Order: sequence, then C-alpha cells, then structure tokens
Amino acid sequence: MVTLEEAKVHVRVIGPDFDDELTAQIEAARSHLESIDVDLSANPLPPALHHAILMLVGHFFENREATSEDGLRFTPIGVDRLIAPFKGVSL
Repeated sequence: MVTLEEAKVHVRVIGPDFDDELTAQIEAARSHLESIDVDLSANPLPPALHHAILMLVGHFFENREATSEDGLRFTPIGVDRLIAPFKGVSL
C-alpha cells in the first residue's frame, strides 16, 4: 500500500495542506489500476506496482484538470510498462 507520507515525498509536499487531496488521489490510482485488471492484492505490493501508483498520484496532483492551455494531459507511458506484467488477461 502506498502511504500518504510516501505520496507527499513523491510530489514534494510539506505539511498537511494537501493531505485529503493526496489521499483521494492514492485511492483513485488504486481504483484505476484495479479497473484495468491489475492485481493489487499482494502485500507488500511489488516495487513496480508501488511506483506505478506513485507515478499516477504525481500525475493526478500535477494535472488536476484534464485539459490546459497546452492541451490534453495523458498518463505517463512508464505506468503502462510498470503494470504490464501484472495485468490480467481478458479473452
């Protein structure tokens, strides 16, 4: 499980100002991965999945809106590569 403290270090936040937002983003990242058939049941999580969640939290934190003046913000490609070995196979 990714902790709030780990997420705060990852996005370089000090203090409690963003605790609720980061907690929600951790849950959103986990929920997203589960929705695409990534198995998050291992305890502890494999390092690749742990880092993928942190990358998603960082992405969500930095891109709070889906669009900006620069256009759409897509999920970093590294997340796909980190989770690939852990995705279920759909037939």
